[in-house]
Amino acid sequence: MTARPLRIAVIGAGFFGSTLARAAADHAALEVVLVCDRDGEAAARLAKDVGGTPTTDLAEVERSAEVELAMVATPNHLHAEQVMRLLQAGKHVFVEKPLTIDAEDARAMVVTAAEHQRLLLVGHVLRTLPGVKRAHAMASSGQLGQLLEAYGVRSRVVHVPDGVTDWWKLDSARSGGEMLHELHELDLICWFLGEPDRVEAVAGAPLPLGTGSADTVHLTTLGFRSGAVGHHELSTSAHASAWGFRIGGTEAAIEVDFKTSRVRRFEDGRVTDSWDVFDATAANESLRESAEKRQAYHSHNDAAATTPLWMATAVRHELDEVVSHLREGAGVLADLPAAAVLAGLAALDRVRSTAGPAQADATVDAGGGR
Repeated sequence: MTARPLRIAVIGAGFFGSTLARAAADHAALEVVLVCDRDGEAAARLAKDVGGTPTTDLAEVERSAEVELAMVATPNHLHAEQVMRLLQAGKHVFVEKPLTIDAEDARAMVVTAAEHQRLLLVGHVLRTLPGVKRAHAMASSGQLGQLLEAYGVRSRVVHVPDGVTDWWKLDSARSGGEMLHELHELDLICWFLGEPDRVEAVAGAPLPLGTGSADTVHLTTLGFRSGAVGHHELSTSAHASAWGFRIGGTEAAIEVDFKTSRVRRFEDGRVTDSWDVFDATAANESLRESAEKRQAYHSHNDAAATTPLWMATAVRHELDEVVSHLREGAGVLADLPAAAVLAGLAALDRVRSTAGPAQADATVDAGGGR
């Protein structure tokens, strides 16, 4: 017999909430029963597409006896309150990255999930890509030897829609800033190496953003209890783009190049094995094509925009992991749910509190675990 679909609510009917909802509606193991957005028309449009009931009231999701999992894809500053309410209402929660934009909130969310024995799954989608999962399995099984270093980079030009000013993605008080909003590769470093206990950071190269300006270049170095070191580079103003991740150990290293959609294993500088990021040729081609373009930020009004094939494929892998967590108790999204965002917040604290390179280490309490 086939198990009945898991019943979910989607909170947020913007671009990514709509992407998640449509992917969930097409997933045999999931059923969308509620779509919640403060914009009633947006909720109704999306609910019509995916088969759920629209609502503007989060309390309706909390009260629903049908909803087993809530998927939160709202502006970043709203995550903490919404996730806490949903966990306390007995729902498992998937929340888009970043988990939150406040360190105390991040720790409280992890504690609340544990207290209520609910899953807290964070949308670190790069973890779910087949080629990256294979690399992580190799690293965690000792095939690279003792892990020594990790490196992550995302350097691209981010395109902001013309004429947009009062928008949460352009307001660091609501988005957490680029460091948190674009922390995918920082998460990979933490996922492979664990919770960092030291953070050093520098940021700068400000450019106009919204009604103010923002740092567009962030360089962060992480130290780990094991002695391993991680380095993270982020730029939203780089015309010469770079996008990748590397993990190295005493025996071998693995490099993920998202621009070519290839993963390579190295020993002594020689490639000893290689594989694709995705299992599907068309998804790899789509990723390569997307990586050559400037990165686009989608507004709430872009909910009907076409999702690139590689991203749609990645979301399907992400939903497979969600289902695996709920049905089998295993997956890659619950590990260290707060580590990346706390590392990012520690880096931002370092930037704000120092004016020069002579800095004392910041300590990170990741509050991680499953």
